[in-house]
Amino acid sequence: MCNQKIKTGTRFALLAAVAALTGILSTRPALAVDEATLQAAQQEGSVVFYSSSPSELLDQLAQAFSAKYPGIKAEYYRAGSSQVYERLIAEQDANRVNGDLIHVSDVATITELKDAGRLAPYDSPEYAAYDPQYVDPDKNWFVARGHFLNIAYNPARVAEGEAPQTLRDLAKPVFKGKVGIMDVRLAGGAYSWQYTVWKLYGPEFFAEMAANDPKLFPGHGPINDRIISGELSTGVSLNYMTDEAILEKGAPIKALFPADGAPMIWSPVGIVDKAPHPNAAKVFIDFLASAEGQEIYNSQYSYSMRPDVPTKEGMVPLSEIKILETPIDDMIARQREVQDAVRKAWGY
Repeated sequence: MCNQKIKTGTRFALLAAVAALTGILSTRPALAVDEATLQAAQQEGSVVFYSSSPSELLDQLAQAFSAKYPGIKAEYYRAGSSQVYERLIAEQDANRVNGDLIHVSDVATITELKDAGRLAPYDSPEYAAYDPQYVDPDKNWFVARGHFLNIAYNPARVAEGEAPQTLRDLAKPVFKGKVGIMDVRLAGGAYSWQYTVWKLYGPEFFAEMAANDPKLFPGHGPINDRIISGELSTGVSLNYMTDEAILEKGAPIKALFPADGAPMIWSPVGIVDKAPHPNAAKVFIDFLASAEGQEIYNSQYSYSMRPDVPTKEGMVPLSEIKILETPIDDMIARQREVQDAVRKAWGY
């Protein structure tokens, strides 16, 4: 079940603690926030962030923002991408919008919201630091966080020389019944994997994978946990989960980026149309897109799209990852075709 809650950013002086955690906040230049917008945001008094990101990351972002702008209380609602989307749609349709920004790990979802006129454009001055491909041309969203699907395995159950090296290897009979993937009926990160292997190997791969009896889960977290426990031998995970487990917890799990290429999952964020705190939302976007905000994202094992923000120590540099091309327009246009092939292979 998805964790759904509202958290309030601590309003007293936590900036020093956050600075120690990210190691850089005190050395970054001041954000380019328009003074009139900031004053209006402080009059609004709060900002609400709807997100599918981990709670630990959202806590840090809320605390750092509220410490930097003590007149603006940062709150968040955390759930899966589909639940966040459904909540926003319901609120907008009922003309009772509570959220100011939405942040999901699904480009198709943010594009659908934009096309339906449910996002408000805002051209943050921080966008100048980004490659244009990571900012919506109409300035309805930007990629706040990138992470990768990888292959994780338990070294006690899979010898290093026998670990799957490609996404296709997960369909090998030796791993039958021992592989974990996201539920094929879901979108978001599950669809990113589906589109990737469909592009690489065609729809017949899904039948091969289904015949290998993989275990299906509603998210990558349970997959990671079961690989660590030894219940699963291997599976598709996310780099921020495996990196944290390996580098911070010393958990019995190893991970590699597939030799056939790793799909990067974009996590875009945009301001909600008719947001109750539109000026605070702009200040928050500026913060998220800034080097300061991006350092906080990277402290939780994300990959920033800002070239001036370094990757967390111990992680594989972007330059060493074979990144699969996942063109947004094609990915969205093919979703029904791909997911129909998936459901057919699994008998759904």
